[in-house]
Formats: sequence, structure tokens, C-alpha cells
Amino acid sequence: MAHKSFAVIGLGQFGRSVVNELVDNGMDVIAIDNDAEVANEVGKILPTTFIADSTDEKALRELGVDDVDAAIVAFGENQEASVLTTVILRELGVKSIIVRVDNDYYVPIMKKIGATEVITPQKAAGTALANRIGNEDYQDYYKLDDRYSVVSIIVNAGFFPITLKEMNPKNVYGVNLVLIRRGNRSFVPGGNDSILPDDTVYVVGTAKEIATFREAINGKKNKKK
Repeated sequence: MAHKSFAVIGLGQFGRSVVNELVDNGMDVIAIDNDAEVANEVGKILPTTFIADSTDEKALRELGVDDVDAAIVAFGENQEASVLTTVILRELGVKSIIVRVDNDYYVPIMKKIGATEVITPQKAAGTALANRIGNEDYQDYYKLDDRYSVVSIIVNAGFFPITLKEMNPKNVYGVNLVLIRRGNRSFVPGGNDSILPDDTVYVVGTAKEIATFREAINGKKNKKK
């Protein structure tokens, strides 16, 4: 199976994180930034890193961006560059154009001019932070859409082991338990697997469903003594 190819345009902290993950997953990546210092830094891990102006259609075409499977426009505050780059990517025929914006105002604008997906990482980070600090045993919190999230929950040390078949989290609580991390081992659980004390369990559901499940395994929120 051929690797998918990506162009990551804008190599700030967000863009570099995307590049690192794509490279770690063995994908073919072209990384682009107009700042030589930034591009040279990323070039230490990715030879196909280029210094270029993404608002120059000719430059993007010469770098082969028109042949990638997807492009990620990772600028932050430079909305003008994001808009122009998105339009050019559409003109180049890139099928999947994912654009980062830091202001919800630009979400419908980006979609109208050709973005196939628009993400707001600052908003997502704020939502995750609020949910984590409000629930001490939530370790990670990821918003999937307007309704569903995936949350990792640390099972407290006093929990009595129970199999998934016995607990029946989908039918009883409305959540799907998709992963258990136990020490250095992670696995997708089956009905005969048990939830044990100190496990980290990953569940998918609505905020209310996840909160109900969390209370079932860990009890009421612990009050500080």
C-alpha cells in the first residue's frame, strides 16, 4: 500500500507537531515555511523541507504540492496568508485541504474558499483543559465533534475488578471502551477482559455519558481533605 503524501505549510509549533507525527507514521511529507531559520530547523528531521512563499502558486507547483494527497495550512494569526494559500491549493487541485484558524469567524470563510476541513486548535485545547481540571481522574480529553469526545480515565486503586461483559458499558452507560492502558501495555479490550485498579481506560461518548461512567468506576468526585 502506497504511503499518502502531505504538504505542511507553516512550520510554527503546530505545524512542526504535524510534521513530526506524519514523519513518525512513515508518511511522505513536504514541509514549507517562508522563514529560513524555521525551515532549516525542521530540515534537520525532514530533508524535504523548503523555504518558499506559499502565496506563490508557481513556487508551490515547482515543489510538487499539486501532487500531494492532502495539504495542511498551519498558519496561526496570518489569516491573509491562510486565505491566499487555501485558494491556491484549490486551484492546484489538492483534494484535501485542512486549514488551521484561531478565530471561529474564519471557519465558514475558509470552507467557502476551498478548505475541506477547518480546525481550531486553541478552542480544542481550551475545551480539553476545562474538562481535565474539572475532573481530576481525566487524563486526556479530545473533542471529536459537537456531541462526542474520547476521554482517558485513571481507574482508582480501590476499584474492584470487573469484566467488560459484566459491566456492559455500552448498554448501561452509553459509552464505548476502546482501549485499556495497563502499565507499559496497551490493548483493545474484549468482553472477557477486566478493568483493573490503576488502569487507564479510553472511552468514547457524550460528556454526560462519560461523566456517568466515570462515577460508576471511581465514585463521586473526591473532595480535597
